[in-house]
Order: sequence, then C-alpha cells, then structure tokens
Amino acid sequence: MSASITNSKEISIDLSEDEKNKLTFQLCQILENWKLEDADQLCILSLEDILKPRHLYMYRRGDKAFDFTNDMVKRTKMILGIDESLGTTFPTNKEYASVWLKRSVKKFKHKTPLELMLSGDSGMNRVWHFLDCTQGWRS
Repeated sequence: MSASITNSKEISIDLSEDEKNKLTFQLCQILENWKLEDADQLCILSLEDILKPRHLYMYRRGDKAFDFTNDMVKRTKMILGIDESLGTTFPTNKEYASVWLKRSVKKFKHKTPLELMLSGDSGMNRVWHFLDCTQGWRS
C-alpha cells in the first residue's frame, strides 16, 4: 500500500472513510508481518471483546474498517510507533521484528515484548519506550 499513514500525529477520531480503510489495512499488515495469532492481534488492537478472530479476514481484505474510537486511536499510535521503531532497530532484516517480539528480554524481567504488549496499554508503552528512547522525552 503506497498511501499509508506513517505519522501517528495525523491520527484522530475524525478520519474519513478512505483514511479508516487505509489505516485498517495498514494495521492488519503490521500485525500479520509480526506473525501474530488472530487472537493476539485482536488483543493488541483491544478488540478481543468486540470481534471474533474469524472475522479479521473481512478487515484484512478491506471489506470493513475498524471503528477508530479514542481507545483505538491510542492503540493505533502505539502500534505504528512500535512498528516504526522496530524498522529502525532492525533496518536490514525486517523479518527479525517478529522474532524479537517473541524472545525474552532481560530488561522486561525475561518476558517477551509480546507478553507485555498483550498485557495492555502500559505494556505496549514499555515496549515502545524501550525501542524508541525519544518517547520518554515527549510530554
């Protein structure tokens, strides 16, 4: 997809239908590139109580777009930020991002980054801050 939203500052709940479709597609691609199970994808999106894993295919194909509530916008910013930081951390091997997410990290008390991300917003922020030290500079 050539037209993607890469700057998380551009995201708000006032997205056009076209922007929602593009952003939904982009999120699905990121989570697929991370090689996550469908249930984990829904958990990271904070949609596990709203969607069933078997319905994700409609969003991947572009038949439906996510409803970008305030919570979803916040999650989207974190996912895009983590993905961008993984690309910076592993610039020569994009595939390694999916490996790193599933490896225990000493700094995380030997938990995997994925475990932290699945635990909620604070875990997602910890992973993002670990990958992108500039996150701590922002207010």
